Amino acid sequence: MTRLSGRKALITGAASGIGRETARRFAAEGATLALLDRDAAALKVIADETGASVMVCDLTDVGAIAPAVDRAAEALGGLDALINAAGILVRQPFETIDAALWQRLFEVNLRGLALVCQAALPALRAATSASIVNIASLSALKPSPGTSAYAATKAGVLMLSKCLAEELAPIRVNAICPGIIDTAMTAGFMNDPGTRDKIVAANALHAIGQPTDIAAACVYLTSSEACFVTGTQLVVDGGRSFS
Repeated sequence: MTRLSGRKALITGAASGIGRETARRFAAEGATLALLDRDAAALKVIADETGASVMVCDLTDVGAIAPAVDRAAEALGGLDALINAAGILVRQPFETIDAALWQRLFEVNLRGLALVCQAALPALRAATSASIVNIASLSALKPSPGTSAYAATKAGVLMLSKCLAEELAPIRVNAICPGIIDTAMTAGFMNDPGTRDKIVAANALHAIGQPTDIAAACVYLTSSEACFVTGTQLVVDGGRSFS
């Protein structure tokens, strides 16, 4: 399993969920890693496991982002892959969403992601073949109650990815739209047996997605197997979007 041998990758949101599993899979596939997250303790655990460099950074801290990305590129001796997996999910009725919540979702899910991409550009442009993979969401494509603010930010991620694919070529930029994935971020509603059963029933495959499913998609889009793939949205949802 060396599909990413020689690749130098920065993964955000690497302390948990999709980001953590992607770090594990990238390491197994031969990539050298720098991992970014605000949770220093959890980040150290996965970094020790994968041999990665650690960049502790909160994406709401605008001034900290570029220095953290610069340190990652310096630690790796360059950068040719970026996985933006950092994000937060809040399910709340639209009429109760206050300005502070709108701001936080925007800062983490969209602005932070964009600033990481900007900061990584010099290193990515210096690479022979570079790739960005942004984790969007099925919510960017299919509405559901209580997700208006979250969905709006993820729809922004989706369109930003397409714009960057056009503007930054030959750097490849793609987005993944996960369905409901079994992570700590979804535990608030997934731990309810009735809700979990409804989610399973709503998927064509009658299953719950796992972080490994998204990590596998990240490997493909980063690898040379996807060398002619850019500006796309890869939906990984077990068939929820059409069932």
